[in-house]
Amino acid sequence: MMKKTSVEIIKIIIFTIIFCGKIPAQITLATIKSDDQNDRELYIKGFVQADYMVSFQNMKSKDGFSSYSIEIPQKNAINSNFSVKQTTLGIGFKQKNTNDNKTLSVYAEIDFSGPNGTTAPRFRHGYLQWNKWLAGQTWSNFSDIEILPMIFDFVPPDGLFLTRRIQLRYTTPISTKGSLSFSLEDPNTPSIRLPTDSLNWQKRAIIPAFSTLYRYGNEKNYIKAGIVLSPISYDMKYTSKEDYKTNTIIGWGGMISGKIRLDTKNTFSLQSSFGKGFSTYNTNLREESYDAVPNLYNKNLLETLQLFNIIGAYEHWWASKWSSVFFFSYSNIGFYDFIPKDMTRRFQNISCNIIYHPYKKVRFGIEGNYGKKQNFRNESADGWRIQASTKMYF
Repeated sequence: MMKKTSVEIIKIIIFTIIFCGKIPAQITLATIKSDDQNDRELYIKGFVQADYMVSFQNMKSKDGFSSYSIEIPQKNAINSNFSVKQTTLGIGFKQKNTNDNKTLSVYAEIDFSGPNGTTAPRFRHGYLQWNKWLAGQTWSNFSDIEILPMIFDFVPPDGLFLTRRIQLRYTTPISTKGSLSFSLEDPNTPSIRLPTDSLNWQKRAIIPAFSTLYRYGNEKNYIKAGIVLSPISYDMKYTSKEDYKTNTIIGWGGMISGKIRLDTKNTFSLQSSFGKGFSTYNTNLREESYDAVPNLYNKNLLETLQLFNIIGAYEHWWASKWSSVFFFSYSNIGFYDFIPKDMTRRFQNISCNIIYHPYKKVRFGIEGNYGKKQNFRNESADGWRIQASTKMYF
């Protein structure tokens, strides 16, 4: 009897997940009204996704398409991969003070993209938010999660700025449609290349990155403009008898992005960014040592590298249950004589999909990705990947 009851409960939960609510959504576990009349809510949210991918070129990134990870020289080879690593699970708590309109919330989230290709849980988000303040790890203030198109791929468009950071952030409205946010972010995030010698130069985390972002618009149409300053510090010396001294250089970047919804069927998105020494904010380059490299012609002192990115996306609804997204992305590293020739100079990708939405919280689809990269030796390689996916929100 108990087994039958459990099965019925599971059926009810699945029915609720599939047929009710909007995307993104959440399941409320408990709602409490305390003696002080404050509303408190405990909830979970996330999605389950399963992917089957076929690649036609060797690339290091197995669970998501990344043009940067295509191997040079060209090696055409067919590889397939099943993955559920995109699946996420989050739990949160909210409290709203009805007297002074202040809110308190706590949220934590994991996915299953563990180390060394495993499906072990991986920490994604964990933060506390009180009124206008946020402290913890979540999307960088210099990221624009709203511009992410409706795609299945684990890796967003190559040129997109979408990274998670430990941070302290303050956000405030400055008009009916405008808001301004400031953040101090983890000083250990710059990714640099140090000289390969016996003197053991070392990266040092001293000054946190600072970013500010302005947003104007509503949920459907908006524009954002942001600036980031990213100090890069390292210990250096030229002889074994010297003491280490700390040198600091400044990386910087600017970003503008926006979305225009022409009507219920057509939406355009665009983002562009440019700067020096801020490559760690790029989706593909965050741990690849592209913020700064040694200048052999200037005593091996580190110099920041330029980076330019642009992406555009178009979403179209063919019918009430059918949609597609097309996007392009291009990234280019500025040229200097001292840059190692094996480093990537430019990379780009395009993608297109077709998605069927049988219910509000269920998607099935096929997605194709093409990418190309070129290094500073002018060697290049390109690759294709086709992905079939199913996704269910809760």
